[in-house]
Amino acid sequence: MKFFKLLIFFLFLVTVSCKNKVPAKAGVIPQPNLIEYQQGTFMVSENTVIVSENSEEGKRIAAELISFFDKNFNLKLNTSTKIQDNAIQLIISEDGDNKEAYQLNVTKKGVSITGKTYHGVFYGVQTLKQLLTPKTLINAPILHFVHIKDAPEFGWRGMMLDVSRHFFPKDSVKKVIDILAMHKMNKFHWHLVDGIGWRIQIDKYPELIKKGAWRKVKENKKPWEDFEATYKDTEGEVYGGFYTKADIKEVVAYAAERYIDVIPEIEMPGHSEAALQCYPEFTCDGEGTSGVYCAGNDGSFEFLQNIISEVVPLFPYKYLHIGGDEVGKSAWLNCKKCQKRMQDENLENAEELQSYFVKRMEEFIHSKNKKLIGWDEILEGGLPERATVMSWRGFEGGIEAANAGHDVVMSPGSPLYFDHNQGKSEFEPPSWGGYNNLLKVYDFNPVPDAIAADKRHHILGGQANLWTEQIKTLSHAQYMMLPRLSALSEALWTSPNQKNKNEFIKRIDVHFDRFEELNYHFAGSSLAPDYNVTYNKADKTFVLELKNELGINEIRYTLDGTAPIVNSELYTTPIRYTKPINVHAQAFRNGEPIGFPLKKMFSTGFGDKCKVTYTHPYNESYSGGGEQALFNNKFANPRGDDPNWQGLPKKDFEVIIDLGEPNALSYVGLNFFQHIGATSVMLPTQVVIGISEDGKTYQIVLDETLETIKDRDPIIKRIETEFEKQDVSFIKISAKNRGQLPEWHIRNGDAWVFVDEVTVK
Repeated sequence: MKFFKLLIFFLFLVTVSCKNKVPAKAGVIPQPNLIEYQQGTFMVSENTVIVSENSEEGKRIAAELISFFDKNFNLKLNTSTKIQDNAIQLIISEDGDNKEAYQLNVTKKGVSITGKTYHGVFYGVQTLKQLLTPKTLINAPILHFVHIKDAPEFGWRGMMLDVSRHFFPKDSVKKVIDILAMHKMNKFHWHLVDGIGWRIQIDKYPELIKKGAWRKVKENKKPWEDFEATYKDTEGEVYGGFYTKADIKEVVAYAAERYIDVIPEIEMPGHSEAALQCYPEFTCDGEGTSGVYCAGNDGSFEFLQNIISEVVPLFPYKYLHIGGDEVGKSAWLNCKKCQKRMQDENLENAEELQSYFVKRMEEFIHSKNKKLIGWDEILEGGLPERATVMSWRGFEGGIEAANAGHDVVMSPGSPLYFDHNQGKSEFEPPSWGGYNNLLKVYDFNPVPDAIAADKRHHILGGQANLWTEQIKTLSHAQYMMLPRLSALSEALWTSPNQKNKNEFIKRIDVHFDRFEELNYHFAGSSLAPDYNVTYNKADKTFVLELKNELGINEIRYTLDGTAPIVNSELYTTPIRYTKPINVHAQAFRNGEPIGFPLKKMFSTGFGDKCKVTYTHPYNESYSGGGEQALFNNKFANPRGDDPNWQGLPKKDFEVIIDLGEPNALSYVGLNFFQHIGATSVMLPTQVVIGISEDGKTYQIVLDETLETIKDRDPIIKRIETEFEKQDVSFIKISAKNRGQLPEWHIRNGDAWVFVDEVTVK
């Protein structure tokens, strides 16, 4: 019987060892700076003990491990303060000088995680948890013998969450902090105040949360359009929310338990409509509620100093962010009080007045034992000596500040604005701005060569920013964060000589399973099919290549318009075609679709002989790629900055396409764009399409009047027509531009027409 039990146990070990077939190092993110595997394994069992000091921190981290083993392996582990074998030991050592460094060793005696402080021990625990997940690869708590010695490259590894545009309840904020913690990020920038929402309780000024935290919801208008602060019980639809001081303390304590510092942002002197609609006496004379504090009014400074005096006790970390970006200075130039301030202080321009404002607030913040940090506009007019710069308008502001001896956090919009798209699909959820894909984030280096060698220590690290104009839910926020935060964590933690993009791709694939097990809504954009079409002049064939950003997982496709399934044609080689094809492609991972599909009709009517004649030339800034842009098989997405749009202001879009030879056609279609909320691009009012065999006499096959659509969201309008099949040598397309933007538009001036990709079959 005893032999039989030993045999069963041996077979169990063989089984679980086979299941743990992929070395755990394949999935650790961020990549440790030294990781060495040896022969042998250690298995955590119900007899394994977690050893830690009898301190609050030690017991808290031990409790995290107890919860992890219970949830993942149904093991109920005990704790002890006595060093022993068959244990997971959490050890504090005086060695080293980096409080975030740790060592993790797995031997036959068990696991030891050592750090100078519990910061390091906590990070070692995050690595241990990754060594034992995901369940798709590991179903038993078996660890390979390993030695890991690790420390971060940069001390500032952060992310900003904007809760002004759209409010996130404190439990959602905690879930964001959980994601930061699992990636060893250590800074949470909490954008609590902006023009369209005040989110923090201030006892001295109760209107800030009674009124400033709420806004009227207006039909067909974005929150920042015609913003109006109001009260929660106002008639009609009202949106908002705020954090009490108790809420703030709870979130700050929650972050501290995960060794994350919280940096509050109290916006000034601009982006302050919400506050100034509550307290308009601090606005410049005659400006109503311009959103800029009056720099000539001492009351403005008293107001902000009183606010800061209440904010400071809530946030133990040394930094306080004042914003300082995008200050509309016209109010100051038209204000008698501000003009007098400029005269009294010998200030030559509005930039120097901004510098005066920032320096005066910096002195007060310093008196509260805090350090001022602000966006790179605080450089304008002169930077306070002790100020730290957060560079968002590229790297230039950070380079200037660092070379002048100031500390800098690099946070450039490209690639670290996580509110930007991360995939090229038109099906991506609403976003703002450009395109920051996963590997672009991975390649981020916060220390540009333009910084002098003796000034590079001023680069504290980097930070991503998640602005929430378009992001209303935690699920959407997670989608925009993940997996880009994983890439950023490695860019900021791992030393450059240890980074390996190909290995990261393997590890992020494993990491996706962890996201699924944690029920995180992550983006599959890096796996979604993308395409490239070329024309082979020799045999007059078109060649379609399918790919994705990471170059992994299956892509399956159909050519009959149906949605691909797991048994559909597997893409292995480029698709050659001589007739138009309807491609529907989908990435599959572990037998399940992931990411958005590719759905395009690729036409063949345009060969190398095609020529386009424009009645009115397109604008060179929006060329779409030149005179072949209308039929290059590159489809623009619903973003005004997509380089495939061809645009012209004020005048009509009129072209004649000479096909070079007759083509038997029965269909013509093309796309137009509109985005009222962010651009001057509007749909045309009328589209006419004609076809001809001789280029002189045209048959009108479409004459469509388009209704005006006032929706603020981006629109791609497909205009298409089918007709009796016939030989066509010329296609004439005209689209009526409305000329001037209508009065109800949020902008003034010329209307633009954006057009892309004429398709024929």
